[in-house]
Amino acid sequence: MSRVVGITSNTVPWEILRAAGHSPQLLEQEPGPTPIADRFMEDVFDHRIRVIFDRFCSGAWSGLHAVVIPRTSEQEHKLYLYLREAARAHFPGVIPELYLYNLLHTRSPESYSYGLERTRQMVRDFAVTESALCEAIAESNRARAVVRQIGQKRRDGLLEGSAALELIRGFYTEARTAYADRVSSQLEAWDVPVRQNRPRILIKGSPLDGAALHRVVEDSGGYVIAEDDWRGSRAAGDRDVSREADPVTAIFEKYFYDEMSPRIQPSSDRDAWFHREIGTCNVDGVLFYIPLEDDVVGWDYPRHHAFLDARGVPSAVVRESCAVPQIAAFVGSLRRA
Repeated sequence: MSRVVGITSNTVPWEILRAAGHSPQLLEQEPGPTPIADRFMEDVFDHRIRVIFDRFCSGAWSGLHAVVIPRTSEQEHKLYLYLREAARAHFPGVIPELYLYNLLHTRSPESYSYGLERTRQMVRDFAVTESALCEAIAESNRARAVVRQIGQKRRDGLLEGSAALELIRGFYTEARTAYADRVSSQLEAWDVPVRQNRPRILIKGSPLDGAALHRVVEDSGGYVIAEDDWRGSRAAGDRDVSREADPVTAIFEKYFYDEMSPRIQPSSDRDAWFHREIGTCNVDGVLFYIPLEDDVVGWDYPRHHAFLDARGVPSAVVRESCAVPQIAAFVGSLRRA
């Protein structure tokens, strides 16, 4: 029976953990207080990171075999450091084994070499064979193909954005063979066009924990065509893990070049997907979700707003996913004839 290993984001190589016989599962937000996080963590940490820290320190998630955290966002890197110190000084024997995947997302030759070696080290640390890696790559690529089918259904006007987001969720929480089988069957039966003449909205900003914002847009008469979010439209990326190259190099290059994170540099690489979607997706408006606790995406907003303004694409900022009057007013201003 495979052991469950927690991961904190999309930049942990799923294929390596799967090849090691583990079941990787994204650690998600859950309701309830976070008293331990409130004691040790500053307010700048978002709620999902606080939940992860709190549940590990309290022993609530002690059933996990290990947790793998990448260095591809500031909050995740600090989470790793905070958990290490908490395990040492306050909660010995409570927190599962911690593993840092030290991937740097600055697109430089030095970062490439460093990241490739860290990926090779992870393969050695988890005692993974090449044949097992190849099997995991095939399984994961098949699931990515299904995620892209979800996106195509949306583009064809056959799937609401909220339903698409919920279907994609299993990509990070289920065994990917089972996920591909389940969702493929659902998509085959999902062939009812949504109502036409609805403004097509792209959501951008902080990662979304659920489909609440999508539902507000839909209830207001809009159609969420995509979201610049690794838990949404960008879950599968633009490419699969190559099956023609050395499997370790192929896995690294997928996560280095084709997975999003806040630390991708230069900004032109970070913005490329957004610029492409605005140019090809027939977007009527962009809704920026920048919650009050954000200290990352808000820095990029002026640049993105200027890009949209130069192209005549309307946009609005919301600080809460439940900002119904503001969202309804924005969608109403875009209503198609």
